Amino acid sequence: MDYMVDITPLVDVVFLMLIFFMVSTTFSVSSSLKLDLPSSHAKTQPKEDKQVTISINANGSLYVQDELVSDADLRKRILNASKGNPKVRVVLRADAETRHKRVVYVLDTLRQLGMSKVGIATVAPKQAR
Repeated sequence: MDYMVDITPLVDVVFLMLIFFMVSTTFSVSSSLKLDLPSSHAKTQPKEDKQVTISINANGSLYVQDELVSDADLRKRILNASKGNPKVRVVLRADAETRHKRVVYVLDTLRQLGMSKVGIATVAPKQAR
């Protein structure tokens, strides 16, 4: 006697699981920091794989790659995140209520480290209806 195993139910279950995981998984990486970014009409630049993100919240606290850092550790953390490469792209995300002094401090630190590929994150302005 020759017995055949019907694998159709198994294939159905595997496809349902695949669909479930595809729908439930998000592929976008979003920052855990909630910042009110300033608006701009400039076109967005494509996100690079290797980039360093520096965030400043409304209180002036600094974050490198979403990790809180002190002013004293800022240079070291930027160098660690960029692996010492001054050509890596840096994105500065500063809350709209951040004091200008803090933004200048970060930009000056980046200049001292020789990092010239610096972008400032903004959001598109809301359209009037």
